[in-house]
Amino acid sequence: MFAFTIRLALSLVNITKETRRAINRRQLEYDPDSPFTAGSIESFDQSLSKSLHTSEVEIGTPELINAIILPNYCEDLHTLETTLKVLASHPRAKSQYDIYLAMEQKENAAIDKAAQLVSLFEKSFLNIQTTFHPAGIRGEIAGKSSNVAFAARRIVEVYRTALQLESCNVMVTVMDADTHLSRDYFTEIRRLHYSHITEADRSIYCCPIIFDRNSHESPILVRCADLLWGFAGLSTMYPYTVIAIPTSVYSLPLSLVEKVGGWDSDPTAIGEDLHMLLKCYFETAGNLISRVVHIPASQCNVSSDAGRGWRRTIDTCIARYRQALRHMWGALDSGFAARRTIGYLRFNQRCLFLRPRHFALLHLLWEAHFMPCHLTLLMLFSVFYTLWNPVSSLHPTLAWVFSFTNTLRTLGFVGMNICLALYERWHALCLDSRVKDMREANLPDTGFSRRVWYQPQCLFERVCFPISGTLYGAVPTIHAVFSHFWTDRLVYRVSKKPTFSEELGVL
Repeated sequence: MFAFTIRLALSLVNITKETRRAINRRQLEYDPDSPFTAGSIESFDQSLSKSLHTSEVEIGTPELINAIILPNYCEDLHTLETTLKVLASHPRAKSQYDIYLAMEQKENAAIDKAAQLVSLFEKSFLNIQTTFHPAGIRGEIAGKSSNVAFAARRIVEVYRTALQLESCNVMVTVMDADTHLSRDYFTEIRRLHYSHITEADRSIYCCPIIFDRNSHESPILVRCADLLWGFAGLSTMYPYTVIAIPTSVYSLPLSLVEKVGGWDSDPTAIGEDLHMLLKCYFETAGNLISRVVHIPASQCNVSSDAGRGWRRTIDTCIARYRQALRHMWGALDSGFAARRTIGYLRFNQRCLFLRPRHFALLHLLWEAHFMPCHLTLLMLFSVFYTLWNPVSSLHPTLAWVFSFTNTLRTLGFVGMNICLALYERWHALCLDSRVKDMREANLPDTGFSRRVWYQPQCLFERVCFPISGTLYGAVPTIHAVFSHFWTDRLVYRVSKKPTFSEELGVL
C-alpha cells in the first residue's frame, strides 16, 4: 500500500504538469479545421520546457479518423444525448468523428432510441450509425463488452479496403455512455500517434478518469470509492511507466484491433478495458506500448431516483456496490492472463515471463484483484492476533514484523492524504478547463462539481477512504471470486446517471 501511494503521488505531480501543458498546446490551433502536426506541437513544448525534444515529424501529415464507440445498454436517452452534444461541440467533429452507437438488440427501446439520436446528430459528425448486438448468441453476454465487440466488427468491415491496402488511418476510441471527452483528448492522441509513428501499430492510449460532475451530491463513501477507483488507474501512469492500465476510456489503432481479432464478448471479458489490454499485450508477444494521454475523461458518480434524504443515500450506496461487484467480477482477467502466460511458455521459445514488463503487469493484476482482500484480511488478523497474544509474549522477530507492518500502514495512510492534497490541484485545473469549454459550446448543464479542500466533506474523505476501500474493494472482490466457483456470468446492470442544472456544485 505504501508503494502504491508513492507511485500515485509521482503520477499526480506529473499529470498536473502534463495536463496544463496539453491545454496550453491549443495556442497552436489557429484554424480548427486545418491539420497541425506533432512536430509543431513539440516545438511549442520546447518553449515551455527545455526538457522536451523537438519532434521531426513533417508538416502536412494526414488527419486521423476517430471511430468512437458509444456503448448503450439500458442507458437514459438524456445521458447519451448529452454525451453526443459534448462530442459534437469539438471543432473537428464534422470532419473526423465517426460515431458508432453500440446498442443491445434485446433492449425494448433500443431502436427508437437509436433513431432519435441519429436524427438529432446526423449533421454533427462525419458519420453516425448504429449497431445492434443480437440477443441469444451462444457464449456471449449482454453488456458493454459484447456491444463494443459487435460495433468493432462493423468498423473493420467499413474500413476493410483501407486495412488491406495498409493505408488505414483510423483510431478506435471506446468510452462509457456518460463519459465527456475534451477536444484535447483527440488532439493528444494524434500528437502521440505521429510522434511515434513507427510504433503506432502496437500502441494503446490510456487516460485517467476524473469524477467532477456530481460529486457534491454523492454520499461520502461513494465519493471515496470513486476516488480510489480513479487512483487505481492513475497510479499506473507515472513517468516512464512500462505499462498503464486503461479505465473505461481508451483508444487504439484499427490495424491493431484487426490484428488481435477485436474485442472478446464472452463472460470473462466483462471488464473489457483491462481484458482488451491483456489481449493486445499477449497477441503482440508482450511488445504492446501503452501511452498516457494526460487529458482526463470526465465521469459521473452513480446516482439514485429516490428523493433526498437517507433513502437516497442508502439507494446510492447499494447501486455503487452493484457497480463495484461488476468491476471486481473482472478478476476473471487474472485467470485469463495466467492461462495466456502458461500457453506462451508452452508454445514459444522466447520466455515472455522473464521480461521485466511482464512482472510489472502481473504486479498490477495482483494489486487490482488480490491486494484489497489481502490488505483487509491481514489487518483483521494482526488486530485480533495481538489482542489474543500480548506483544510481550511474541517472538522478537514476529513482534518486529508486526511493528514494521504497522509503520507501513501508517505511512500508507499519510501517503494517501498527501495524494488527496495533490489531487485537489489537478481536479481544479481539469474542472476549470471543462467549465470554460462547455460554456463556450453553450452546454452549461453538463454538471460541474468543485472541490474545496477545507470543506468538511473533503476533510472527512481523508479518514473515510479505508472504510470505503473495504466496502467497495475488498468485500465485492471476495463476493466475486467466491461466486466464480459457481458461475462466471454476471447480469449486467446499468447504474443510474444523474441529470444536471447549470449551477456549479461545490464539495
